Amino acid sequence: VTSSQPVRFLIIDDDEDDFILTSGFINSIEDRTFDIQWCYNYKTALEHIASKKFHLYFVDYRLGAKTGIDLLSEAMKMNCEEPIILLTGKGNSAIDKQAMQMGAVDYLIKSELTPEKLERCIPYALERSASTKALRANEPKYRSIFEKSKEAVFTTDLSLVFKDVNAAMVNLVGTDKNQLIRHTLYQFIDNENIRVAIRSKLDKTGEVNDLQVGLINAKGKRRNCILYL
Repeated sequence: VTSSQPVRFLIIDDDEDDFILTSGFINSIEDRTFDIQWCYNYKTALEHIASKKFHLYFVDYRLGAKTGIDLLSEAMKMNCEEPIILLTGKGNSAIDKQAMQMGAVDYLIKSELTPEKLERCIPYALERSASTKALRANEPKYRSIFEKSKEAVFTTDLSLVFKDVNAAMVNLVGTDKNQLIRHTLYQFIDNENIRVAIRSKLDKTGEVNDLQVGLINAKGKRRNCILYL
């Protein structure tokens, strides 16, 4: 979205007063033009998301019989590329964490909303969305880099169960790809303290950088590696 174009927002909230409050905060942000629309119906909201007419969605957690998490799940199934920000009435770390894991770019507590907070949140969400779209557009190129890399590269789920691995990773652990993706990275790490450290770092920061680990390959040989997750 260029600075000369209006940013199109859809606020999905079954409370009109909350919509008016949130849209008022957004409209108070200077130097940008906004086109803000309201949707209070869950089914209609999904139709709007499928239409891809909006740049960003604010989604209330409580949507009648459904929740914002339900809508987020449906949006991800539709391959929604636009950023979704979850709005909650009260802070709930479990809900917030679940929303982020499912693809929300941020979560905000309604009672703590301010123009300043939204002014920081909105550009971040839009920039992240643009970066994600650019990566997907270049996916064939990155796929080639992934497969040809001499470094062991892999993707996992949140439990570190392998989803995809390159040839270097297959050579490192000494088993075929189909067998490897049924296992978790933890199974190849020979030190329980290291496994605990990895879980702790992922829980606290969501990443692991420059951690020395020992991997036991399929032949029982130990390989020393530097781990980045």
